[in-house]
Amino acid sequence: MLNMEILVDNFFGILSVVPQTVALAITIFILSILIGTGMALVQEYNVPVLKQVVLLFKLFLRGTPLIVFIFIMYYSLPSIIGYFTGLMNLDYNANNISPVVILIVAVSLTVSSFQAETIRGSFLSVSYGQIEAARSLGYTPFQAFKRIITPQALVEALPEFGSAFLVVMKAISLGFMITVVDIFAEARLIAASNSYYVEAFVVAALMYWGVAALVVKLTGKYESYLVSRT
Repeated sequence: MLNMEILVDNFFGILSVVPQTVALAITIFILSILIGTGMALVQEYNVPVLKQVVLLFKLFLRGTPLIVFIFIMYYSLPSIIGYFTGLMNLDYNANNISPVVILIVAVSLTVSSFQAETIRGSFLSVSYGQIEAARSLGYTPFQAFKRIITPQALVEALPEFGSAFLVVMKAISLGFMITVVDIFAEARLIAASNSYYVEAFVVAALMYWGVAALVVKLTGKYESYLVSRT
C-alpha cells in the first residue's frame, strides 16, 4: 500500500520543480520549431549544399539515441565554444557552461530533426491552387506565406506540435544524467532520501499527466480557434 503521508510530502516537494521543468520544455520546444522551420525551408527551396548538409544532419540526429547525443554535447560543446571564443579573442571559460544549456542544445537539435518533417508536411498540405489565388489577388510571396500558407499549415501541424511538446517534457528527464534537476530527477532525489520510491514516482507520473492533460486541452482549444479563422 502507498504511504499517503509520504505521498503528500513528496507531492509538494516535486511540485516545486514543475515550473522550471515546464519553462525548460517551452524553451526547447520553441527552439526546435525555429530550427526545424529553417531545415524545412532549406529542403523546400532546394538550397545548394545546405540541403545535403541538412539531410545528413537530420539522419544523424534521428538515428542517434538522445542520451548518446546528450553525452556527446556534454563532453564536446565546451570545447567547441572554447574554440570559437578563442578565435574571437573573447575572455570566456567554456568549461563553466551550465548543464542546462547543454541539455537545451542537445534536445532542441534532436527534436528539430523531427519537427522539420512535421513543418514540411504541413506546408505541403496547403493546395497549390490557394497559392495561385493569392498571387492573382496581388499578394507578394511573403504575404501569401504569412496570410495563406502559414495559418492553414499551422492547423495541420498543431496536433503534432502538441505531441512534440509532451515528448520534450519526457526527454528532459534524461538531463538527470548530467545533473539537471527536473520532475523525474527531483523524484529520484526525494526517493533516495526517504527510500519511498513508489510514492515518489507515482507523484512524478501524476505531475507529467497533469501537464499533458493541460497541453492537450489548450492545443484542442487553439486548434478550434484556428479552424474557425481559416
